[in-house]
This record gives sequence, structure tokens and C-alpha cells, in this order.
Amino acid sequence: MSEFNFENPSRQSAKGILVIFGVSVFKVGKGIVIAGAALVLKYLQSGKGPDLTQPIFIISVLAIAIFFLIIAILRYLNFKFFLKEDYFFLQKGIINKEEISVSFGRIQNVYIKQNLLQQLINVVSLAIETAGDDKTEIEINALSKTKALALKSKLLAEVKAQNTNSDELDAAETEELYFKASVKKLLLEGMSENHLKSFVLIFAFLVGIYQDIKEFVNSVEFAERFRGWFQLNSESVMTLLLFNISLVGALLVVSFFFSMIRMFVQNFDLTVIRKPNGLEISKGLFNKISLSLTSSRIQTTTVSTNRLKKALGLYKLAFTQAMANKKQQLSFSVVGLNRNQIYELLDQFYPKVLDKITKHKPNIYIVYRRLWLNVWLLIVINIGLYFLPMEFLLLNILFVLYIGFNTYYMYKKTYYHVDENYVVLGGGGLIDTFSKYLEIHKAQAVEITQTIFQKRRKLASLTVHSASKSITIPHIEKTEALAISNFILYLVESQNKDWM
Repeated sequence: MSEFNFENPSRQSAKGILVIFGVSVFKVGKGIVIAGAALVLKYLQSGKGPDLTQPIFIISVLAIAIFFLIIAILRYLNFKFFLKEDYFFLQKGIINKEEISVSFGRIQNVYIKQNLLQQLINVVSLAIETAGDDKTEIEINALSKTKALALKSKLLAEVKAQNTNSDELDAAETEELYFKASVKKLLLEGMSENHLKSFVLIFAFLVGIYQDIKEFVNSVEFAERFRGWFQLNSESVMTLLLFNISLVGALLVVSFFFSMIRMFVQNFDLTVIRKPNGLEISKGLFNKISLSLTSSRIQTTTVSTNRLKKALGLYKLAFTQAMANKKQQLSFSVVGLNRNQIYELLDQFYPKVLDKITKHKPNIYIVYRRLWLNVWLLIVINIGLYFLPMEFLLLNILFVLYIGFNTYYMYKKTYYHVDENYVVLGGGGLIDTFSKYLEIHKAQAVEITQTIFQKRRKLASLTVHSASKSITIPHIEKTEALAISNFILYLVESQNKDWM
């Protein structure tokens, strides 16, 4: 028997005032981070900082802090939640009062998370997500862990009571610790990440404050010192090459460590508990999260790796659900798994799928299309290279080699499979490899698209839509696309299975 009575309206912990206040301040600070970085560079350039003792500055900071504190208190006082009959109710709002009700049958997932501030004041956040919405409908920012776990258990019990799937109702509640990521595995995962994404993020940030960086570099006479180190004159092409290579090298090093740190922080203490009807995943260093993954609610599953990860025996398993919070989809993933664990979990969620797969290839047109798009990209790149010294045109050798090998492996790895139970799509490129899985009865719609170029070749692309992500089979014969579409629609209509 729970010590908490959730049928009576109750507030979150009084510590929620601090959480609401902290989140508001963080959002404002996050929004002005680029402007703040630019100001720091300006102060470094001028050799002096702002005078923080000025009365106007102190009064402004205090006024903003008091404003956010008042808002936090009002939000706390007007925030109440309770259970009544078959619904979870939430009341909130300061001026515009709002009451949200969610039936237990629509609850998609209940998860507990804890950011750094919540860890410091010893509270957790509980979020309830439902299918078919664009955001988390209910999020309680400050509960004691005991109360949050009790509420989560109560909600999941109510959801089960309304679930018509007898297999889930009869399943034993046994659970086992299936996987726990070691620090070594997380570091290896970080080292073998796609560092190009981090490079692009860092590069985009630097472009945003380019003018201030330029003034700062000029103020410390970095270019003159650089030329002095290599004893080259200002007209030397080698100076330009060395400077740019050094700059790119430095950004790559920063990107490498950024990827490693991000992987470690996001997946710190990654633990997977295996249950008869799904998984319980918990992870995170500064933002801890604990969520349940139920087999019946999984829409698509993706297995991914790359050449280096595969050599290290590392695979990633990512799930999607028909959930409200799109950002939260990123948390439904497990990194650091080995091949056998991937096979075991796939067999749990998609029984015998690996034994049934027959790999069908798309039309060779997919290669021509990829090469044609890359040719246009190469032309755009060369327009930029035209204004640089002629030596930079030699980069085209690397570009052409990459395009050739990437296109070859893209076609080699791309395949599709459709049977009475599953749709499977494989793909990748020179570096990455992935496979996507979808159960037929979870298909929401089937769409056939045809460009003017495909029409001339009697080809089409077929997209199977689920309640979350979709799977697209590219560039197959139009007659085959129609046959697959009719087959899937027939199975969906004839099978008496719920999509979640």
C-alpha cells in the first residue's frame, strides 16, 4: 500500500521553486551565450572588464532575479496534480489558468529524470508522455524520489489495467540486470564517434562570433607570431596553408574531445534492466534519466555502427515510440552493446526476424542519382576553391575518392525485406552501417512517391509510415512498390493487432 494518496490534489516539493527559478535563468543564459562570448572577446581585446560594482548593474541583476523568483513562486502555488477515476489531472498557470487531463489509456511512457540542480537539492522530475502530441503534456519538476517512484508505479499499474493485451497482463514481473556500460566502453564509444558532427557544431559557433575573433586575433598579433615561428613572409602560400591546416587540426582535436565528453556525460552509468515486456533504461551524469520501454509501444528500431565501432565490437540500439517529446527520442538508445546482445534484444522485440531476412536490392538508379547529386555538390565546392590558391584544387582528388567509395558502399549496404511480419531496411556508406526494423501491424500508412526521373524509368520509392519514424525503400520497380503496398495494407487490415 502506497504511503501517498494521489487522489487528493497535491503540490510538488517546495524545492520546486528553486528548480523553476534555475530553469528560467538557464534558458535566458543559454539564449545569450553567443552574445556573451562576443562580449568576453571584446573585453579581452580592450584589456579591461566590466565594472560589476556600478549601482545600475547591481540593481538590474537584482530586479531580474526578483522577477524570476516571483514567477517561480506563483507557478509553484498554482501547480497541482491528482488522479481521479481513469484520468491524471494537472492544474497550472498564473494569469491564464489551465487544467490538463490525460486518460491512463493514452499514457505512452512515464520516466524520471534529474538535472544537476535537482541532484544538488535532492529532488527528481517526473514526466508523462502520450502518443500523438508535440510536447510533454505533464512534467512535475520537483518530487522526492520516493514519491516519484510511487506515482510512476501507480500510473503504470493503471495503464496495465486498461491494456487489452493479455500477454502483457499475464507476463511475470521478473527483471534482470542485462547490461551496464563500463567507463572503458563509454570512452571507446566516444573515441569512435562521428566527430564531423561536433566539428560542424563548433565551426558554426565560431562563424557566429567570427568578427570578434578576428579583432581578438589581430589585437594579440597572432598572425605575425605565426609567421615568425615558421620564418615565412606574408606573401608565402605555405604560410596560408600551414595556418589553415593548423586551424582545422585544432578544431578537429576540440571536436574529438567534445564528442568524447558528450558521449560520456549523456551515457554515464548506463544501465539496462531487461523485463519480459521491455526494458528499463537509466543513464546520465548531469541530467539523469530513467525510463521504461515497452515492447508493444515500440514503433521502429535501428541498429547502427561504423567501421571503427565494429572493429571494437560496439553497436548502438535505438528505439522510437509514438511519444510526445521528440527530443526525448534520443534517450531511447543503448550504446556499447556487442553483437550477441544485439541479436538477443532483436529476437526479444522481433522474434526470428534475423532468420527470415532475404535481402533485395534497389534499382541501380540509386547509384546514378547519388553520383549526380555529388557532382553538383562538387561544383559548388570548387566555386569556393576558385578564389583560393591553385594548390587547393588538389583537394578534388580526396573529394572524388570519397564520393566514389561512399557511393559504392552505399549501394552495397542498401537492402530491403518485407514479409508477413516485418519491414526491414539496411543502409549506410563508407563509414556508417544501419538496419531499421518495423512490425507490419504498426504501419499507419503506405505512400508511393515518384519523381519525373523515376517515372521515366518506371521506378518509385515506397514509404511505410509508423506513429513515429518512417521507413523508406528507395528506387524500386513501380510494379513491385504497388505489390508491397497492397501486401502491407492487406496485412494491416486483416490482422487483429493493435499498433501500440
